[in-house]
Amino acid sequence: MLAQAEKILTRDCMRRAGFSFWVTPELPVPVERLFPYVIDDEQWAAANGYGRGVRERRDELARRDPNRSYFEGLTKAGKAAAVTALNGTTAEGLEADIPGMGKVRHSDEGCASDAQRMLYADLHAWYRAKKVTDALHRSAMAVAAGDPELVPSTRQWAICMREEGHPYDMPQEARDRFARRPEAGEFATARAEAACAQTSGLAAAVRKVSRAHQEELESHHRAEVEDRRVLERAALSRARDIVRRG
Repeated sequence: MLAQAEKILTRDCMRRAGFSFWVTPELPVPVERLFPYVIDDEQWAAANGYGRGVRERRDELARRDPNRSYFEGLTKAGKAAAVTALNGTTAEGLEADIPGMGKVRHSDEGCASDAQRMLYADLHAWYRAKKVTDALHRSAMAVAAGDPELVPSTRQWAICMREEGHPYDMPQEARDRFARRPEAGEFATARAEAACAQTSGLAAAVRKVSRAHQEELESHHRAEVEDRRVLERAALSRARDIVRRG
């Protein structure tokens, strides 16, 4: 809802500036974001295997993105003007200090920022909160994947997988194999991975350590976490009205 409303506002702003912009669908969420360590949803695994179809849909949507085609079809001067209209002139005005990465900046001008300002009201707080909390989530997932607390349940998962005829010691091994090329057995292996994740206790262990690391990281950035929660909640009613109007 929020993402769609932001795109509608961006489209309207770009049109006022004399350019075209299309409201495109959100890309399907890839397997590595849904299941960073192990697939634990049997229904999802039965429908998607290791996510090859999801990746292909994402790639196809990116190839057919009308905004990409539009920008590529403009003259050099026209493209520069359109990019400025969308993103502002210089990366100044908005700033966030990302843990472990340093500062990132963006223009507080242009249609992208105008859309966020209209939706979230406090653009500077929103930019900072989103950048920081997104980074915290990525960091928590990365740290959780290496947590030694996962070792015992990963061993039990591997035993379960071998009993099902899939000799993998780590979930990433199966993911790497089926990511390379289509192979018979992908969906059966993915279903077994998800079932074994549940029966071995690995799924519960992943949730536990992920939540613990997320909470630990967020404890050092409570202001940004709270700002995002408050700003998103306040923006929802505006987003509903924007989407309803189209």
